[in-house]
Amino acid sequence: MESGVDFDRMAQDLAGARMMLKERVQALEAEVAALKRKQLPAIRKWAEAAAENQLALHDAIKESPESFVKPRTMILHGIRFGYQKQKGEISWEDEAKVVMLIRKHFPEQEEMLIKVTETPVKKALGRLPAADLKKLGVTVDNDTDEVFIKATDSDIDRIVEAILKTETE
Repeated sequence: MESGVDFDRMAQDLAGARMMLKERVQALEAEVAALKRKQLPAIRKWAEAAAENQLALHDAIKESPESFVKPRTMILHGIRFGYQKQKGEISWEDEAKVVMLIRKHFPEQEEMLIKVTETPVKKALGRLPAADLKKLGVTVDNDTDEVFIKATDSDIDRIVEAILKTETE
């Protein structure tokens, strides 16, 4: 099975490029770690100051509700503060009882107020033989061979993906 393609050289080239990429990423991580160590004390100091100032503003708002009747909020120096209505949260203890009472008191709204879910279980269907799937009207797509290339040291891939994702954001 001689195809004339030098897979050995191509894989070696890919491995070499990945090794250089790994070295560059490790160098970048080392520089980032050094910068973090250098900046962390100041970041901690200002995070504490921000938390203290936020708590002081919170307490002042709570002690002066009359200042927030109309309007209920203020925006000063890029900070919006004041009072806002909370959404509230609904809950129930007996789901079946709530469904029964909806059907009793609001039958015309049953479709909107009650969620009924019936859906095939894909994972379980995937274990059935093709003949059984055909009986059920289920088709199997993309079950052909596909070229794949995967490095055995996938940690570097996750790091590179994270860096590229951060760059695009």
